[in-house]
Amino acid sequence: MNPPRKHLVLLGAGRAHLQVLRGLARQAGGDTSVTLVAPHPYYIDAAMVPGYVAGHYTLDDIRIPLDALVEASGAQFVPAHVLSLDPAARRVQLSTGDALPYDVLSIDVEPAPDRDAIEAQMPGARRNALFTLPLQGFVQLWPQLQALAQQRPLHVVVMADHLPGVELTLAAAHALAAPHGSRVTLVAGDAPLLADHPAALQRRLLARLKALDVTVLQDRCVGIDEGSVLLASGASLQCDAPLLAYHAAAPAWLSQAGLQTTEGGVPQLNERLQSDSHRQIFVVPPGAPVEVGPVLEANLRTALNGGAFRKAPLGAARLHVVGAGLGHAIAVWGPLGLEGREVWHWKDRRDRKQLAALFAL
Repeated sequence: MNPPRKHLVLLGAGRAHLQVLRGLARQAGGDTSVTLVAPHPYYIDAAMVPGYVAGHYTLDDIRIPLDALVEASGAQFVPAHVLSLDPAARRVQLSTGDALPYDVLSIDVEPAPDRDAIEAQMPGARRNALFTLPLQGFVQLWPQLQALAQQRPLHVVVMADHLPGVELTLAAAHALAAPHGSRVTLVAGDAPLLADHPAALQRRLLARLKALDVTVLQDRCVGIDEGSVLLASGASLQCDAPLLAYHAAAPAWLSQAGLQTTEGGVPQLNERLQSDSHRQIFVVPPGAPVEVGPVLEANLRTALNGGAFRKAPLGAARLHVVGAGLGHAIAVWGPLGLEGREVWHWKDRRDRKQLAALFAL
């Protein structure tokens, strides 16, 4: 009698999970059934979203349907949101009403803004702000903001204190400058902007913000009304469109699952990407490098079938490449840096190549 097939569940259609599906497509068959759970049947490349905002990419350039890859991999796709995770019972509760059992679970989901916490810190945010996450909603709303800027000048206030938010601010400033000269202000929080990044990158990004006439305020947003943003300093900014691009957190269902966590509230992982407390659960950390995908695939196979685990390459990237408005990018390696159109063309080729490779069958 054949043993029952093991069940691998992939929560989220992040980059690493797409690389896992590609590996499954190359090695079809086996005694494992695979289920992919994601809210939408396509992948949006987060690294290319600023280029979309700046006008370099169309939505179809950065949003790729999952159906061909899922079919080639032999996986089942379930369009649903996760409601809860029970590691003891090895079960995931879905918005469809189904309780999905698993033998091995992998989590590669988009960070989610804690809207209740944000609303407590910035009353009015839930009703009046445009959230940049989830990406699915933002990429659909952005063209509407652009269309409005074609009719009259706008004052857009971006609230962001991290590198992706600064990159998005630069893209928005470029896109909205014409034809009516909309203005962009960056509310960057109390701490010095990008203090945890190389000084060379800080200098170049601050210079680029100045070149695009972005006003940078070292202040915190404490409230958002219809037509204005309230700051901790007591100032009130007239605002036509407040964009919230702060750091997002792990989804509530993950933080409440009972996994061992770090002081920051994210799952505590070993070098194999396994939960320290539940070794049958693997988690891809936000911002993980592209090299993590093949290692995750190998380690999931090992967890299911036995063998040697591999160490995931999670060290901080030394090379920073940041879009800085259409046709301009900045690359920094330690104290060394380059910027301009040639850097943008290199970044564009790299991003397109990496995206195409995810879906190459």
